[in-house]
Order: sequence, then C-alpha cells, then structure tokens
Amino acid sequence: SDVYKRQSVYTLFFYGTLMDAVVLKGVTGPNYQELQQQVGILKDFKRCKVKGAEYPGIMGSVGDQVEGIVVTGITSQALVLLDDFEDDDYERKNVIIDLSNGKKTNALVYVAGPAMLIEDEEWKLNEWKLNHRAQFLKKLESGLKVY
Repeated sequence: SDVYKRQSVYTLFFYGTLMDAVVLKGVTGPNYQELQQQVGILKDFKRCKVKGAEYPGIMGSVGDQVEGIVVTGITSQALVLLDDFEDDDYERKNVIIDLSNGKKTNALVYVAGPAMLIEDEEWKLNEWKLNHRAQFLKKLESGLKVY
C-alpha cells in the first residue's frame, strides 16, 4: 500500500562520486530535498580506483578505513535509481558506520564485487573533482550510463 511505500526509507553510505552534491541530487531526484547527510567512517575497508573507470570501489582491508557520507531518508524509489546508477559489478551490503558523534549506524553500501577490477591505488575525491567531474556531470545530465 501507499502508506508502506512512504515509510520505507533507507540509510546509505557513499564514498565516491555520490559524495558530490550535484551527482547525488542528479541520481536521487526529488527525494534529494528530504535527505540528511553526515560524515561517517567505514572501518576495515579501503577505497581504490577501478581499472578503466573514473569512480572508486571499496574492498575489505583490515586496519584501513574509508571516510564518506551517511545519507538517511532514501526512499525505495531512489534506491532503485541508485542501483541503476551503480555498475552491475557492485554488490549492495549492510555495514556498520562510525559517526563523528561517537555513535554507530547501520547503512547499505556498494562494495566491489568479484568481477570488478580494483587497482591498488587510492581514489581521491578532490582529484576526481579536478580531472573528471565536468565530463561526469555532462554524461549524467544527458542520461547516459556514466561508466
């Protein structure tokens, strides 16, 4: 029923291009206005470049950590859009994120699946913004798959 749909909201952890407000707004659409965001840390993972791509993947790595954003209020409709935006080689997993206020929260995160070619080089948001963001946004606006 409609009531149920309105109530099913999700919390996600983003660590790549979706940390960019324009990208997040472009993908989540009207739902963007209702989202709450805060900084979070995912422990025992590392963020790496994906071979031949401008976006990162994360993989389990004991002792490493990934800083990103925790976004709450994502509707089931927006989750479908996010699934569509993300490459098929990602797997959506439930993880625990450390928040800056010392609390923890459960969140869904897209991690690199076994078919994804991960490079042993760190992906940096500021580098992406400098070198790839303009082109990425152009593809996003024209509705093309960005990978």
